[in-house]
Amino acid sequence: MIKFSTRFSPKTLAAASLLTGAMFASSVQATTLRIATTHAPDQYASEVMQGLKKELEGAGVDLKIKLYMASQLGSGEQLMGEAVRGSIDIVHAFVYSHKDPVLEINSLPYLVSSYDEMAKVFSPGSNFYNLFEKRMDNLGLKLLGVTGEGFIGVMSSSMPENYRTTGPKGQNVRVWSAQAAKLATHDLGYRTTTIDWGDAFPAMQQGVVDGMIGATPEAAYTTFREAINHYVQYNAFVENTAYYASKKTWTKKLNDEQRKVIREAFARAAATFADWSRENDAANLKKLASEGVKVLELSDAERAEIAKEIRAVTWPKLEERLGKEVLNSIVSDL
Repeated sequence: MIKFSTRFSPKTLAAASLLTGAMFASSVQATTLRIATTHAPDQYASEVMQGLKKELEGAGVDLKIKLYMASQLGSGEQLMGEAVRGSIDIVHAFVYSHKDPVLEINSLPYLVSSYDEMAKVFSPGSNFYNLFEKRMDNLGLKLLGVTGEGFIGVMSSSMPENYRTTGPKGQNVRVWSAQAAKLATHDLGYRTTTIDWGDAFPAMQQGVVDGMIGATPEAAYTTFREAINHYVQYNAFVENTAYYASKKTWTKKLNDEQRKVIREAFARAAATFADWSRENDAANLKKLASEGVKVLELSDAERAEIAKEIRAVTWPKLEERLGKEVLNSIVSDL
């Protein structure tokens, strides 16, 4: 019978220890995160996300990113549910209020009315941000940043009356199916008809409505310019989205060093959007003008007066849903 020795030399033990350590390190060296967005590949938000992927993977904290762009893993509502369950780690999408009505504060008319206000209110430390963060935390989500992607105005096929004030406009415009949007547009002086986004273009072309609210200058230029002759820069709503993580991922899957890198990277990315929105809105308003669309501009003072009236008239109508204390705290940000 052949006997095998169970005694090992110090060199053999050291080599075995190094091999075991290397095998263990390789098995835990990378934490893979699934990040999902609803943005098209050619949008600025997607460009930023690609940059975030490179930054996180190159940060030296053992992160591997799998990106799923353009709603590959579902709509904004679906992505929120998956993040709550932990099957998606990080999301960039609009935050819907189907799980908490107070989250509808991101759709308040004249939540902000200027790019400076956008930068302030959408930044950590504002009452809006603190409240938004708290309500998302209650759902099992970790807010990483709020991104403003442009202001929304009113486009139309004819010249609106009293466009510098909240006086009657003599127009019927398309509005989306949100109570805040309907109330605010009515209080701006328009009659409204609820029409889905996909049906808005033919509705304007066929004269079913005189115009619509619900598009940034970029969307007005790329999608609707052939159906309109005027664009009023009301800045009534902000096209906004948010970066957020699953709390299950945040607390159980990541270490302190990884959390720090992710938190700081997404905060820096979110902070770029206000200045980008300013430049992108201005560039697309010029494009609209070059196509023969008359851009009806408002002065800062005129827009501020309209914003003041809408907050005074429209916001109280939303108190039952959102709460007076909530609305008052957001006003104090401004």
